[in-house]
Amino acid sequence: MRRNDENDIISGPVGDEAIPLMEHLSELRRRLIVVLIPFGIVTVTVFATLIAFPENISLHSLFANLLPEDVPTIYIYSPMEWISVMFLFSFLCALSVTIPLLLYEAFAFMRPGLYPSERKFFLLVVIPSLCCYGVGVFFAYFFVLPLVFNYIIAYSGEIAKVALSSKRIFSLILYTVVGFGLIFQIPLIMTLAVKMKLVTYSWLRDKRLIIYGLIIGIAFFVIADPTGISMLMAVVSIAMFELGLLITRYISRRRR
Repeated sequence: MRRNDENDIISGPVGDEAIPLMEHLSELRRRLIVVLIPFGIVTVTVFATLIAFPENISLHSLFANLLPEDVPTIYIYSPMEWISVMFLFSFLCALSVTIPLLLYEAFAFMRPGLYPSERKFFLLVVIPSLCCYGVGVFFAYFFVLPLVFNYIIAYSGEIAKVALSSKRIFSLILYTVVGFGLIFQIPLIMTLAVKMKLVTYSWLRDKRLIIYGLIIGIAFFVIADPTGISMLMAVVSIAMFELGLLITRYISRRRR
């Protein structure tokens, strides 16, 4: 609570004013339009480029960088399969480009109702979160996926000729990079939870075996897949949890 003068007492953040609901909705719509217009432009531009230049290296290199040299070709099994892959690729490109704008507009919309400490907390969380996500995507694309594809193709080659579906391969790439991007958030989430005093380092350490069991159970019975990616996710999740324990242990020691 903050005193403005001798008689007035302000209980909200600086600059916070009571605004009618319709004004809030109008501002929200305006900020969404600011995000959706460039999002739509980038999506259409990328999609049109892929249509106009079928040999465009951007989408082809996405697959080529992951597959062994002796499997240079991917196949489509329906007339719309490659179109849907191009559209989803365009959508993801647009999302990647407009994420900073989306975060800025979200922060600008919430800013008047946040205390200075809350604004600082928002900024301190968003940037490390994006960095952790980026590291997870990099790890998945350049280390996990090549390892998985090399194993699957080498194993299948002894039994049958490999013919990879473009849509299924793209879905597998998307599932893997998003999954590892989220997994690499675990140390940050644990650190924030300890900082906010929601849990303690001792509690996390004591529940280690239970958390391990949950991770392994989810990997083997909920998101299990024949490629082995779910098992790799479980291993990396446990490693990230251990890293989070080291960080929270350091934080707890500094508080003493």
